[in-house]
Amino acid sequence: MSAIVLGIAALVAINSFNYNLQRDIDEQAASLLGADLAISGNRAMGDSLAALVAELPVAQSARKLEMFSMSYFPRVDHSQFVRLQALEGNFPFYGELKTEPAQAIATLRTQGGIALVDQGLLQQHELRVGDSIRIGRTLFPIGGALLNDFASADIASGFAPPVYIALGDLQATGLVQTGSLINYDYYYALPANYAVEEWADEQEDTFREQGLSIQTVQGQKERLSEAFSGLNAFLNLVALVSLLLGCIGVASSVLIYIKTKIASIAVFRCLGMSGRAVFMIYLLQIVGLGALSVGLGVVLGTAVQLILPVLFKDFLPLEVTTQVAWSAIAEGWVVGLLFTGLFALVPLLPVRRISPLRILRASYEADTRQRDYRLWGVYVTIGLSLFGFLWYLTAELLAAVFFCVGLALAFGLLFAVAKAIVWLIRRYFPRSWNFVFRQGLANLFRPNNQTATLLVSIGLGTAILTTLFVIQGLLLANVAQMDA
Repeated sequence: MSAIVLGIAALVAINSFNYNLQRDIDEQAASLLGADLAISGNRAMGDSLAALVAELPVAQSARKLEMFSMSYFPRVDHSQFVRLQALEGNFPFYGELKTEPAQAIATLRTQGGIALVDQGLLQQHELRVGDSIRIGRTLFPIGGALLNDFASADIASGFAPPVYIALGDLQATGLVQTGSLINYDYYYALPANYAVEEWADEQEDTFREQGLSIQTVQGQKERLSEAFSGLNAFLNLVALVSLLLGCIGVASSVLIYIKTKIASIAVFRCLGMSGRAVFMIYLLQIVGLGALSVGLGVVLGTAVQLILPVLFKDFLPLEVTTQVAWSAIAEGWVVGLLFTGLFALVPLLPVRRISPLRILRASYEADTRQRDYRLWGVYVTIGLSLFGFLWYLTAELLAAVFFCVGLALAFGLLFAVAKAIVWLIRRYFPRSWNFVFRQGLANLFRPNNQTATLLVSIGLGTAILTTLFVIQGLLLANVAQMDA
């Protein structure tokens, strides 16, 4: 049952974290964007577009020029590729740029002449406030450590840490030249009752034609939600496959358990107990153990989700709060009990057909040769339940269909390989080998063995780990490519 516990724990933890994340995205979207309206692109805003913006009831405005550049630290004789941001105005209007010392950001805005350097960059090169950083032709004193940044997570800071200077100091660096790759950002604070979404929808094509994009708070919510929903769906699929592997183990264990109880079941039948009653006795036992496992998994998953924000805080652009997500707990209970019960029914249903005469005979299969349409109904229910839950997780019909088909093919292929291995060992048994090897190979096809179950579980587990490593490699390759 440990596999059930871990599978449910993973589902509950992942879904709880996702619910908390989505809630915090809704609450912090304005702080993440820093403004009600942001316009950005790789060229400056022309007069015609500026005239359109001038019609808005703008309360505050700011602009920022962003570019990548090499920096140099004279005291330690180190160089670093940085993301230079030249700021003008009181951006952000929502949230804050945190610095150490706290007044450093105010000094940058009002006086200029200093650079705010990412805290991680300072630690990496053993720098401190008061040291110097050369950007282009200008040597800036480091006026403070930058504790956070807007529109980027710390994972981006790993290959190009942010460095802030005043926009008025940018020209002196000599970095603004013909052909320089510069991103222009314009930020605006608008009245709360202004329909900025409607304006953005109307003007989006006009700005896009001139290489500029429009971002709003609602759009920021949608982009962040979409970005994290894909990762959440993938992790949920991994947890679900782990749960299914546990359910297969449950079905195999129940089958072996029932085979050891054939004599007891036959005695019950001799005493007048119906096959249905005997079936219910063992079903309640298995469901009780399954409920206990699911309960432990829910408790463990709820506890784990409390530490996930701490583990991922360096990779998230927002602060995630932790609350008990009752919907995730309910999903864990429903999915756990449903699949545990369905997989347990597969070996339990034949119990109804065990004859009282089985007390005198050893065969278990003799009473179960007839087709049991209820068993086929269980198989169909398992497939439909799996498809429905996958559709619910991914919100994509084709993704659910392809995943179910792929999972079925993987199960079938691994099961066929397991049976083929057992058949080949029995057919070409190496009788000339020493006792240890012969005994080990013989155990693969002994009665009540779980060779097929183990091979299927190990095969799918290996496939999951391989997939995770491949995805990790793709992500790291993307980061390396951006660094280059």
